[in-house]
Amino acid sequence: MTIEIYRATLKYDKGKINLCIVSLNGEQGAKEQIISGEGCPESAIIKIKKLTAKAV
Repeated sequence: MTIEIYRATLKYDKGKINLCIVSLNGEQGAKEQIISGEGCPESAIIKIKKLTAKAV
């Protein structure tokens, strides 16, 4: 199992926000977590970057 940490930048009407996401399902899993947690469309995610990977 690999734990991956991503930093995502989301664009809102009033500006931008940065989030850190811990995902077991890669970049697509991180995007799905952001979409369901923030209630935003995928187009609101303007940047996503993998920070680290640790094997458990």
